[in-house]
Amino acid sequence: MTELQKHIDGIEIFDISTLNPGARGFSGAVCDGRYLYLVPLNNGVFYGQVARYDTTLPFDTHDAWSFFDSASIHPDSRGFAGLLFDGRYIYLLPFCNGQHHGQVTRYDTTAPFSNPESWSFFDTAASVHPNSRGFISGCYDGRYIYMAPYQLDTAVQHGQVTRYDTQAPFLTPSSWAVFDTTRVDQGSLGFHGAVHDTRYVYMIPFLRDAKNYNGSISRYNTESEFTDPTAWENVDLTIFNNRARGFVSACHQGEYLYLVPYFDGSDRYGQVARYHTGSDLADPEAWTWFDSAEIDPGSRGFFGAISDGRFIYFIPHCRGIGAYHGQITRYDSRGGFTDPASWAICDTGRVHPDCRGFMGGVIHDGYLYMPPFEIDAGEHSGLMVRLQLGCETPWLP
Repeated sequence: MTELQKHIDGIEIFDISTLNPGARGFSGAVCDGRYLYLVPLNNGVFYGQVARYDTTLPFDTHDAWSFFDSASIHPDSRGFAGLLFDGRYIYLLPFCNGQHHGQVTRYDTTAPFSNPESWSFFDTAASVHPNSRGFISGCYDGRYIYMAPYQLDTAVQHGQVTRYDTQAPFLTPSSWAVFDTTRVDQGSLGFHGAVHDTRYVYMIPFLRDAKNYNGSISRYNTESEFTDPTAWENVDLTIFNNRARGFVSACHQGEYLYLVPYFDGSDRYGQVARYHTGSDLADPEAWTWFDSAEIDPGSRGFFGAISDGRFIYFIPHCRGIGAYHGQITRYDSRGGFTDPASWAICDTGRVHPDCRGFMGGVIHDGYLYMPPFEIDAGEHSGLMVRLQLGCETPWLP
């Protein structure tokens, strides 16, 4: 072991802030096939310094990592909450840079990372619609980028989905379109992620207003006109299950969509919602529930999920105030969803107590990478975690 890296039972850690002191507080990652990109959110301030890791080089080497501050080109290019890759371009999705903003930042992966000419910017709030801002995460359906609407400011949630046609010029306003999901249902707003299942785009409900967590999932049929209200439908999942609210993102695998539980208004919880995508969204029989806290009381408070084709990995974030954690929960889709034997846990805190408080991750070449965000409220981390997926040792049934 070195000061920079430790390894135990298939878990590696590397503190990238030892290479760059500002490399802390990332809200997710994406891979372009070779490089991993970490999206900057807040390292004490809202910032724009993207971290990039070359996966062909050892995890703990200085040469494997590079950094570029998009705010050095444009001062508003900072405070992102998610990023997407369309096969050529990386899109950093705007959340808050001091105020909730709409400035999408795009990097051309075929061009040099540190060249300012490789980067471009488009402000959807200024050029498309004033409410096109305050997004958290999004999805790509093979042509269109969808940005999930969350807040207009810290007190006001919204439902205005913004979509970009990747086959059209990035800087042209007509390449962009908006649809406000509250036109279908007034409670359809405050989303914390989006996911595509080959036909539908789902907006994942989190917060309705400052006091009420949301369970109203919205779905768009991509075979229909984006701005047509009949292309959208909405179902309040609390009708089926009272705890079905306060989700953070979702994961699609096979015939199912898995909604990630975070906070139900009372507690950080672990009740995963699974939807059979071949069924009617409003059919209660299409929905199944399993509380991962049944396998371990600490299996709750997740911030996203990722599939490797067989397993679903639920990313650990926080169990409550002052209770950030690193306990990944894994579901084996070859087993029964409600069978506790199909579930297992892996606590990255076994390697280092600061392996906790993650906000997403990415799978590449047999590894799950979880970029660092914070280990406590306002205490941002640079401790990157890499989990070897072929190693079963760290997983406890």
